[in-house]
Amino acid sequence: MRASARVLGGVAVVVVAMAVSNAAQTGQPKVDFAKVGFPADTETQVLAGKFVETSLPTASDRDLNTGMAFFVKQPPEKFAQLLRDERLLQRVDPNMIASGDLKAGGGLAQLSTLRLTPAQAKAYAGAKAGTDLNLSTEEIAALNAVSKDAAKLQDTVRAQLLARFDAYRLNGLAGLAPYARSGSKHDLAREFGAINGTVRKNGVLPAALCDLLDSYPKCAPADLVQRFSWMQFKAHGEDTLALGHSFQGTFAGKLIIVQRHFYVSTGYNVEQAIAGLLPLRDGTLVFYGNHTSTDQVAGFGGGAKRSIGRGVMTGELKKLFEQTRTAAAK
Repeated sequence: MRASARVLGGVAVVVVAMAVSNAAQTGQPKVDFAKVGFPADTETQVLAGKFVETSLPTASDRDLNTGMAFFVKQPPEKFAQLLRDERLLQRVDPNMIASGDLKAGGGLAQLSTLRLTPAQAKAYAGAKAGTDLNLSTEEIAALNAVSKDAAKLQDTVRAQLLARFDAYRLNGLAGLAPYARSGSKHDLAREFGAINGTVRKNGVLPAALCDLLDSYPKCAPADLVQRFSWMQFKAHGEDTLALGHSFQGTFAGKLIIVQRHFYVSTGYNVEQAIAGLLPLRDGTLVFYGNHTSTDQVAGFGGGAKRSIGRGVMTGELKKLFEQTRTAAAK
């Protein structure tokens, strides 16, 4: 079973619930671990260098999720900067093939280093509605029109990625074109809405963050730092393209990083994660939660599929975060 697990930085993300007092007032965070869904001895475990894992409320029958907590010997602001460093991502993730930033008005030149792999070129040349490739009806028609010309096919894929970036940047979730399935369409805005609903329902994350998750680009805090990117990576043997949006801001006195894959070419539908960085002792207590929407855990036997998928996801995340933590210590 394929399961996405991308480390925060330019690649993956929704949510681990937190109940934390204002560290500026107390000097150290006070976490109600039971309310968050973690064991009562989580702080002891993470300070001993362990990763603590838990499952999160399920957003839908397509939701594959996991929550994690771990400790890093760096202050929150410094570790947050490290997570946003694409060079770190390239070092710690051997599955990354290529990536780059996306900015408003940057045009197709921003995707000039994107080269379709032979497997991707073959898949796009035979594009059709279904789950092998995530494409809209209009995107499929455009690809079919140039399927016999490799250069035009690659240029068309680049143009479609840029168009999806611009639509999301300007209109948020409402700008996400649905994926064409056999006889139906998969609504990405609704998928994100279900994930965000679990965030708002538990009532432990700041309302301002919940509003931003639903209404981006509206409701952004004054100190919001954000980055858009395109990524090409191998996920469980599949060459995959994704568009990512990561942003960091202060919500109710807490430093929080959010990361989304608002478009993914294959393997899963969307992904959203949230990391809360809290000062603890001489470093940072990291709470991380990831919700990945994938058709592979839907339908009959979904509970067992999610259990297996969660194990795969958690294992990959532990490996990536351990590498990130090692890099942070250097």
